[in-house]
This record gives sequence, structure tokens and C-alpha cells, in this order.
Amino acid sequence: TVSATTFNAEDTRRYAGSRNDVARMAANFAGVGTANDSGNDIVIRGNSPLGLLWRLEGVDIPNPNHFGSLGATGGPVGMLNNNVIGQSAFFTGAFPASYGNATAGVFDLSLRKGNSNKREFTGQVGFNGLELGAEGPLSKKSRAAYLVYYRYSIPGLLKSLGVDVGTGAAVPRYQDISFKIDVPTKSAGQFTLFGMGGASKISFKGDLKDTSNFYNDPYHDLYNSAKMGVAGIKHTYFFNSTTSCTLTVAATGANVTTRQDSLDASSNPHKNYRENGNEWRYMVSAVVNKKFAASDRLTAGVTVDQLHYSYTDSIRDAVYGFIPFLTEKNHTSLLRGYAQWQHRFSNRFTLNTGIYSQYLALNKKATAESRLGIRYVLQNAGAFTLAYGMHSQMQTLMTYFHETRVGEAYVQTNRNLDFTKSHHIVAGWEQVLQSNWKYKVEAYTQLLKKVPVEKRMTDWSALNIGAGYGAGPEDSLVNKGKGTNYGIEVTIEKPFSNGYYVLGTVSVFDSKYKGSNGITHNTVFNGNYVINTLAGKEWTLRGIHTIAADIKVTAAGGKRYTPIIETASKEAGKAVYDEARSFEERTSAYFRIDLKLTYRMNNKGFTQEFFIDFQNLSNHTNVLNQWYDSRAGKIRTQNQLGFWPNFNYRIQF
Repeated sequence: TVSATTFNAEDTRRYAGSRNDVARMAANFAGVGTANDSGNDIVIRGNSPLGLLWRLEGVDIPNPNHFGSLGATGGPVGMLNNNVIGQSAFFTGAFPASYGNATAGVFDLSLRKGNSNKREFTGQVGFNGLELGAEGPLSKKSRAAYLVYYRYSIPGLLKSLGVDVGTGAAVPRYQDISFKIDVPTKSAGQFTLFGMGGASKISFKGDLKDTSNFYNDPYHDLYNSAKMGVAGIKHTYFFNSTTSCTLTVAATGANVTTRQDSLDASSNPHKNYRENGNEWRYMVSAVVNKKFAASDRLTAGVTVDQLHYSYTDSIRDAVYGFIPFLTEKNHTSLLRGYAQWQHRFSNRFTLNTGIYSQYLALNKKATAESRLGIRYVLQNAGAFTLAYGMHSQMQTLMTYFHETRVGEAYVQTNRNLDFTKSHHIVAGWEQVLQSNWKYKVEAYTQLLKKVPVEKRMTDWSALNIGAGYGAGPEDSLVNKGKGTNYGIEVTIEKPFSNGYYVLGTVSVFDSKYKGSNGITHNTVFNGNYVINTLAGKEWTLRGIHTIAADIKVTAAGGKRYTPIIETASKEAGKAVYDEARSFEERTSAYFRIDLKLTYRMNNKGFTQEFFIDFQNLSNHTNVLNQWYDSRAGKIRTQNQLGFWPNFNYRIQF
């Protein structure tokens, strides 16, 4: 009913600055924070990016990004190939009952169907890598079709040519594959086999000459590798023109291995941190759709997830030496079910309502949530929308097993954590104008409760997780934290037609939280405003040549941070933060201009496309954060990406 945007593969390729990444493309939508060049984490309306649900072909999936951490939802490079994306949806609040286990938003992706009439091939080379794709009919006797795309990174080649890839001296290596096979049956149904997966690795060597790079720590060596995969098969069967059922069986998995060594004055490495985390799940779901009449439609579904996990994390402690803080290998289950009903009282008045429920067997926590949405269309083609939803989310799986040292033993003090809950209320007005122009205004409030905070009186809150890498080793957590997000958003859009498009979004918001000390602070994601202006124009020459220009201008509030007390830090030999002023300060405002120039040639039998995307065209200095250099005894500043040209060549035949 509210806060939803649909898009397809063309949208992911069109916008300047998106790097052919669906997550960075979504940063142009209203309500999405965008002031971070180091990753594609999606910050929705001041929420932690961990509150986002990624879904592919109806299956909840792990973090679909290279170099990501377990439980996170973003990374420096997207793993989802935009060449295979079909009609998809992005929700930023009060989403319907068919989605759950998320408190911020939903990224619901589908893979497009391959060409069932003829074989096609694609070759592409650019910053994202060398890509090869193929699609076509499986046989001439059926409408069955396949689609497969493979990608391998080439930053190493760019590095040798002197091109700055944004990671300092380190060279990222990654590869991924996406595929889909559709097989219609002789009866009224279809089988679909789908999957995607990828692997990445990178090594950072401590370098005092590279302190300004936002991936580099000058006093540590870091080695990271990550793997992620999902594969599934689903069968959709139409009993008649009003009733259908979809049965899905799938498996997902993720692995992250990290080694961090601290360097002494002679740059000799010493063990500091080790991580080997594995999460995989097996799921079965069934969804039934029933259309009773033109005015009534019912959808109901149930999902059973078998969750498996294996963690071995350890860190060097100043008192106890090298100790484990997370050691667990076991399995549990998550049960989910929903029902949603749509009733049209008239052509103008539509009611959407539903209920969602989930149960985590690990600690026997359960929830039932109501969803409600109404849409009323006026005679002038304007529409009023209103929606409410209660949304719950389990904690990242590894959080339940963090250990606290009690005497000589270790106790899992987070095991009994409940779901975090968020109440969403959204009211909106939208109207279609002449020449395909339209605008939308939405105001919202989110009330978050049962947020994990520390048992002792501190300013720490799980609502701030996601601003850096990983979730941290916090233990002894209780569900007593709170949070509040509210704001207003305006979207003005002219979808692509007659050779041009325009998209403008303005988001003004406030995001606050309370830790266990009961004091209200800004969240780390409280930038207060985001303004995006995008426009593009295409010109066709002599029928086969097309040139295009796309521009994007972004202005946003700076990133929040807690001030470092420099004198106390010098005495302690490490960063000492002024916790009474948690996230009170923020970096200077974020500003960036991206300009993309494209040339396309449509020949008989093949199409070629070349573009160059000038990112941060004005080379504006955007600050990422501040950190304390304990060896130099001073506060340093890390800047974000400066001017950076992104090249891409694509051929289809």
C-alpha cells in the first residue's frame, strides 16, 4: 500500500553512480541514506542496515555482497548481477504480511526469464569485472529457457594500469555466478531452478603511508575471504483460473574467514583476531493464492527453515591472552506463516490486511504481527494511502552465542534474547500529472522496542550496528532498548519515456535511541536529510546510434560520530570516547556529482554499448570518519572516494 518502488534491469543500468549495483541504485529512492562510498549498505529512514531483508525468488538469502560479514546486509561490491534482474520491488516501511523477520525494509528480487525464442550471448568488461552471459531455449519443442551469467574481477589489471580502485595497495579478487532455468509443464504449471553464488578474498597490509584510505588500518595486517550461495527449485501450479500454489525448496550458505595480525614497531605481525564463521539453511515453503472475486484476493503461506551454524571466533585479550569469545556448532529451526487479504470496496477504495507470525526454536521466542493498509483514490486521480505494521526481527544468529567470562568458564549470556520489534505508521499522498509526471509525499513514524542493549548502564545499542564491519563481540545483552524514527519524504518522478527521465527525492528525518542508561542520543545513521536529483536524456542518430547523458547530484547530512577525548586517549594509549556525547558530532555535509556518458550502437544481429561514469566529478572531499592513531598520539581523518572514472563496455549478440 505504501513505501514501495518497483524496478527492473534497465533501471539498475541507467542511473549515474550506481556501478551496475542494485543496492547503490536503491540509494536514489526516498528514505535511503547514501553518505558512504566504502560500501552499499542500505540505511532506510535512519534504521540500521541490519534491519533489511534480502529475498531472491521468494527465498530469504544471506548478505549478497562480496567482502561482506555474516549477518550484515552490505559490502563494497555487489554480488547480484544486474544483467539477470527481473521485475523486482523495494520496500522502505509498513511492508505487507508476506514479508517478515525484518524491521527496516525489504529488497524483493526476481531473476528474469531467459529468451525462449533464440540464443543470445553477452560480454561485458568494466570495474565490476569481466562478465560472460548466455540465454536461450533449452529445446525447439518447448518454451523452456535458461539464463546464466558469470563474472570475474579485474581490479588487479586496473591496478597495474595505474587506476585507483579505491582500496589502496590491496587488490580485491572475486567471482560470482547467477542462473535460472524455467520449464513449463504439460499441465498448468512450471518448474523453476534458480541460484546465485560468489566468493571473494582480499589482503590488507598495514601501511603508515596509506592512513587516509578507508579500508586500511596502518597497524594491522588483515586477510579476509567470504563465500555465499543460494540454490532452489520451485513449482507453480494453477488449479484453475482463480487458484494457484507455489512450492519452493532451497538451500543457502555463507562463510567468512578473517585473520587480523597486529604489527609492532618493526612491522612484525602478532596474532590479534581469528574468525571462521559458517551459516547455512535448508528451507521449504508453500504459498497459496486464491481470487474469490474481482474484489477479493487471499494469499497465505508457511515456511520452515532449518538453520545450521558453526562459529570459531577468538581475540587477544590484554589480561587473559588469546581467548575465544564465540565457539558454537549446532542447528535450530525458524517457523514462519502469514495470511493477507485484499478487498476492494469500490474502484476507489482498497483494503489490504494481514497477519504474520514466526517462532524461533533456539530460545522458544514467538511473535504475531498485524498489518493494515488502505488506499483511497479521488476523482482528480490523486490517492491517499495509510498503513500500519508491527514488524519483528530475530538477532543476527551469532549474537545469541557470544560468551561472557565468568571465573574460569564462559557463559552464553545472549542466548535468551527476544525479537526486536518496530511499529510502522505511514501516511501518504500521490498523484499522476500530465506527460507521465507524478509525485508522492509520505510521512512516517517508527517506534522500536525490545532493542538489545548492554545489561550494565551504557550508551551502546544494537540500533547502531552496521556502521562498520561486523557486529562486535558484545555480550550480556537484554531487550530493554528503544528507538524512534520519524520523517517526511517527497518524490517527483518522470519515468523514462520520450527519450528522457527525471527523479528527485527529498528526505528529512530524525533518528534517536536510548541505551541501557536511559539517555536519548542520535543514532549513528541520523544524517537528518538526503536530497537526490537525477536526470537523463537519450538521442538516437541515424536509427542505429544512441548517445545518452545521465547526471546525479546528491547532498546529505554528514555521518554521526562520538567525539574522541584526545588527552585521555594519550594517557590510555588507545581511543577514549566521550560517551556522554554519543553520536552528537557529525562530519561535514556529504556532496557528490556523478556524470555518465553512454554510446550505444544497434547493429543487425548485435548491440554494443560503452559508457564512462565520472563519479564525484567535482572531486569534493567527503569525510568518512575520525580515528585515533595510538602510536602517533593524534586524531586522524579518513576521507571517502575522490574523483573516480568508471568504464564499462558491453556487447550482446
